[in-house]
Amino acid sequence: DDKPLRSVVAGIETTLAALADTVLLYQPVIRRKKLEQMITELVHQRDVTRDLLSHGVKSVNDFNWLGLMRFYFDPKQPDVMKQLTIHVANTRTFYGFEYLGLAERLVQTPLTDRCYLTMTQA
Repeated sequence: DDKPLRSVVAGIETTLAALADTVLLYQPVIRRKKLEQMITELVHQRDVTRDLLSHGVKSVNDFNWLGLMRFYFDPKQPDVMKQLTIHVANTRTFYGFEYLGLAERLVQTPLTDRCYLTMTQA
């Protein structure tokens, strides 16, 4: 049953449409940059979810799911540095507030996803 993934895609598309309408209006510079970054991230999420649908992913054990960078938050973890873990394939890493570069210049693509997978498995 692919209904849950289709629901995610529909939600993302609804949000993208709202953000697109908002960004066309006057926005202060900082807010406009935030909106543009949110649109960029949501487009990537939409594309990844569509890709999962097209590959018929139905299990959390499917390689097409495991090969993606996934973030898991555990608010019950007492150590704040261990509350957020990043999973890629069989690699688990704690998020340590690393510098992620200039966010408005970073665009996630299928190539960057493959690079993350390759680097975490090296």
